[in-house]
Amino acid sequence: MAERKQALLKKLEGFFKEDETIEEASLFTAEELGTPMDVLRVLVMDYGAGLTDILAEYSFIPFEEADEVWYFSSVLTIDTDIPKEGVSALSCAIAKLNFYLPYGNFALSGDGKMLVYRTVTALRSDADDENLYKDIELAADTAILVPEQYVQLLSLVADGSLLLNDFLSTLPQ
Repeated sequence: MAERKQALLKKLEGFFKEDETIEEASLFTAEELGTPMDVLRVLVMDYGAGLTDILAEYSFIPFEEADEVWYFSSVLTIDTDIPKEGVSALSCAIAKLNFYLPYGNFALSGDGKMLVYRTVTALRSDADDENLYKDIELAADTAILVPEQYVQLLSLVADGSLLLNDFLSTLPQ
């Protein structure tokens, strides 16, 4: 099972290496990382309206009780240096925004310094490799596309350049 998951991540690595907006895509094994899972790390250049660089990480969450279902995780690290004074407004903006997102959610780390976008997609492990890979590629690509329009706005809220009420007025009513 671990070999099959690794092969799927390796194929996804190849997909990203062909994308001109991707600076780097590297698959790290569980052994290299000292973690229970392999992780594909992808550096996305000039992301969103603010043209920032983000780190996307893809993996299968280890969950031993459910071999028939795999959980494919996407985590995009948007910012790792949120100003302390912006955490409150950013937390509120994220809470309101997450209600409207069709897929995934934004989150702040426990210390409030890091802004991420996360998704977890349940996949049937009994699917053939071709269909399973199509679902993984769609999940990975969607995890990059969905939050893109909000990244700069959230950064502006975090640094105080955009007031929370002004951000909230951009959301659907």
